Amino acid sequence: MTKPDPAYDSEALQLAMTQCGDGEVSARWAADHIGSFRLVDVREPHELQGPLGAVEDAANVPLLQILSEAQSMDSNVPVVLLCRSGRRSNIAAQALRNAGVSTVASVEGGMLAWNVDVVGKTDVVETERNTNTQNLSEAVSRTNGLPEVSAQWVGTNVGRFRLFDIREAPELTQHGRVAQSEHVPMQQFMASAGELDRDAPIVVMCASGGRSGRVVQALAAAGFSAVASMEGGMFGWRAQGLPST
Repeated sequence: MTKPDPAYDSEALQLAMTQCGDGEVSARWAADHIGSFRLVDVREPHELQGPLGAVEDAANVPLLQILSEAQSMDSNVPVVLLCRSGRRSNIAAQALRNAGVSTVASVEGGMLAWNVDVVGKTDVVETERNTNTQNLSEAVSRTNGLPEVSAQWVGTNVGRFRLFDIREAPELTQHGRVAQSEHVPMQQFMASAGELDRDAPIVVMCASGGRSGRVVQALAAAGFSAVASMEGGMFGWRAQGLPST
């Protein structure tokens, strides 16, 4: 175990989390206090080169690596985690808390908030959407008219779209899940789909591609412009030897 940097300030981070709530700190607070904690970006390496950019002082430790190495991290070093929007960093933060890390927070709103509140980019959401929508469009194949992308492509482009897993909870326990995916069972997903951004890139996955195909067809009919089903679903993912939790 390494000795924590004397500049680290666990008490300040704990106070900031109390003020923000839900184990989070604001992007502005994190930027103003860099150096008083270990800043870790849990996005995939390719995301750091995308429209949202990266924070120079942040170490890049992708989510899967955080989940596998949580037990070996120094429990006395305060950690602030960063991702695109805050979802993955919250998952990583909970894993570190479960592993005994005493002071860990997630940046509320992730790099989206950082770009707006720290860098001052007011058009970052539109810029990112346009870039990632084009990226998805170039990867889509339309077998029998259904827009699909391969599991391999999904694996190498995680973070450039919202990945929804619409299987039922027992299926995730039995067959594993993609760590970066958002689990929303099919009926719940369809009931709340109207709340989603119709122009943002979305990939839907299930066990083998049947359910996700039907959902994608419904979304396309409802006016969603950048949606695709992951070909082969979780079975296809595992057949490619891609990592799951």
